[in-house]
Amino acid sequence: MTFYYSRLFLFLWVPFISFSQITDDVIVEPSLNISWHNNARWSFNTAISERNRTQGSFEALHIQASQFASYEVGFYSQLGVGVMYRELFDDLRPEEVRFSEQYVYTRKYNALKIAHRLRWDQRLRGDRTTHRWRYRFSSSLPLNGFATDASEFYLTASLETLFIAERDQRPGYDQRFSLGIGKQLSNQLKLQFVTTYRLEDFTAHTDRLLFLNIGGIMLFYK
Repeated sequence: MTFYYSRLFLFLWVPFISFSQITDDVIVEPSLNISWHNNARWSFNTAISERNRTQGSFEALHIQASQFASYEVGFYSQLGVGVMYRELFDDLRPEEVRFSEQYVYTRKYNALKIAHRLRWDQRLRGDRTTHRWRYRFSSSLPLNGFATDASEFYLTASLETLFIAERDQRPGYDQRFSLGIGKQLSNQLKLQFVTTYRLEDFTAHTDRLLFLNIGGIMLFYK
């Protein structure tokens, strides 16, 4: 079974190898995510990450921190709100504060877990306010059995579409494709590597970016 899914992962990985030949830039983004779940319906997520570009030379772009709170409303659904602060390493550009509201529907079908997410972002940068409406379909699959146990691997994939609007600006559309692999190191710790291919403003001047996301995920339960 593991050999079968390993071959499947390599097959799915081929498009991203091809995408790397047609990108405008490759972005490396290490991150740390900490999640708290209590016995009630609340859960909380704290994340910190740094974004770096590799075009020409390695250059740090920004560091950001975010906090999310989610509440289970039943029927496999959650409502969530979050805030993010982004510190740019560019004195000519303003820092960013972002507020987010979202609805998530998650369901598991045997070993396959799928999720639908609707999110609305408000990005505040100086005197600019940008609204982004986003829909993401994602899935995860353990490589052994019906659940991911300690020392086992799992696959992740997602597809996300964004509509972007700002006053006195032409609306924009982004598309993102992600594929990754993770390892459950223990009941409370995961390591995950995800590649994301982004088509930004694809109805006009398209920027093609390949993101390499390397993250640690810590889980705490009460």
